[in-house]
Amino acid sequence: MNTWKQFVAIVVFMASAVLGTQGAAMEEKAVAEVMAADKARGAALRAADTNALKVILADDLRYTHSNGYVETKAIHIKSLVDGLRYARFDTTNVVGKVVTADVVVLNGIIDQRKGVAEKWTDYHLLFQSVWRKGNAGWQMVSLQTAAPPAPAAPAAAK
Repeated sequence: MNTWKQFVAIVVFMASAVLGTQGAAMEEKAVAEVMAADKARGAALRAADTNALKVILADDLRYTHSNGYVETKAIHIKSLVDGLRYARFDTTNVVGKVVTADVVVLNGIIDQRKGVAEKWTDYHLLFQSVWRKGNAGWQMVSLQTAAPPAPAAPAAAK
C-alpha cells in the first residue's frame, strides 16, 4: 500500500473512532434529556399541572391505556381538569433507545395510584413511550401501557 493510501486509511479510521465516540455521547445525552422530561411528566401528573403537561405532551399525542382506551393530548389533560389525581407516579427499570437524532423510545415500569374524589386505584404497568425533539424540546408523542403477564404457574410435581 502506498503512503497516500495508508494516510487516507489512518485518517478515515481516526475520524470514524472520534465520530463514533461523539455519536455515543450524543445518544447518551438524548436519552438522559428524555428521561428527565419523563420525570417532569410524572411530577406534572402528581401536581395536576396541566400547563406543564401542555408543554411536555405533543399536540399529536396518542396514549393507549392498558385497557385499550385511547386518549389524545386534549382528552388526557381534560381528565385532570375534571378531577383525576395521581397520588403516586413512579417509573423504574427505564431504558432508552435512540431511533434517530430526534426520536427516542423509553421502556420501563410505571407504578401509580390514581383516582377521582379520593377513590384510588393502584396500577403496576409496563410502558413504552416515544419522544420527539422539536422546537419545544422533547415531547411525548406516543404512550402505550400494558399489564404485565401473570406469573407462570409452578409445574405440577411428578
